Amino acid sequence: MKFSVQTTTSSLDMLKEAVSSDCDKVRFGSEFCEWKIPSISELKEAYTLIKSEGKEFTYVTPRVSDSGIKKLLRQLDFLDRKGETEVVINDLGMLNLIGRYSNLNPHLGRQLVHIPARCPWLKKSIKDTLFGKFRGVDALYSQTSLNYRPTIKFFQKYRIRSVDLDWIPRCFRYYSFLAKNGFNLSIHLHLVPVTLTRKCHTARFLGENNPETCSKPCNDKAFRLENERLDLEFFLHGNVVFYLTQPSRRDVSKLKNDVTEFVITMSPITGILNREKINNLISQLKP
Repeated sequence: MKFSVQTTTSSLDMLKEAVSSDCDKVRFGSEFCEWKIPSISELKEAYTLIKSEGKEFTYVTPRVSDSGIKKLLRQLDFLDRKGETEVVINDLGMLNLIGRYSNLNPHLGRQLVHIPARCPWLKKSIKDTLFGKFRGVDALYSQTSLNYRPTIKFFQKYRIRSVDLDWIPRCFRYYSFLAKNGFNLSIHLHLVPVTLTRKCHTARFLGENNPETCSKPCNDKAFRLENERLDLEFFLHGNVVFYLTQPSRRDVSKLKNDVTEFVITMSPITGILNREKINNLISQLKP
């Protein structure tokens, strides 16, 4: 079982904090926003820094447009020349194209895994009205799209052996099925995506009109959103709305036999922005 750190910005200062921490791996790249795909020079610098410190390197890619695919292919050319590298894929087009690279290992991202229980309203409304009355409803809403053998066969055809999942305790009992079917499981510890858009609401709120020249205010800012009716709290970060979870050592210990990697995200939402907080969290959660 390993701990990795995922950065949400191409800032070398944040990356240096991740690299100097007690983590085993560092994830670099943009998981959700194609406008935050790093430049090829930033990628080369990040790769060199991470490898020089003896950490494992994973490149994270988002869902992309045609122009985004062209940009990513140049970067994958570079990584393929460097040797065996793990690449998190969140786009079916990219999944189809990565097969041309013999040294790149595709890792299924969260945007290609459907989990109904990501919807926080299930905790407040549907649970009370349905889960107690109809057998099987809880399983229906708590399983992933990968708890279906034809879906497993589809992705394994594309050499998928690793998959990203969320910290949703009600789903944990169904994650073991994925491990038994040959997947290495990586679980994100804090931020569960509720919804996302191609057009960035954070940029719109802060007056950023052109995504190509956006100053990326999400590197430093996130909005807290409240739903008083259901007593729920969300966070808008870039083009994604998240809810925040709090992992426990007890649950990490339960999952350690099925999970290969736990992912810590450096973000203004989690407040994990330096090596000290990364190290403290790792020490708190290690079984």
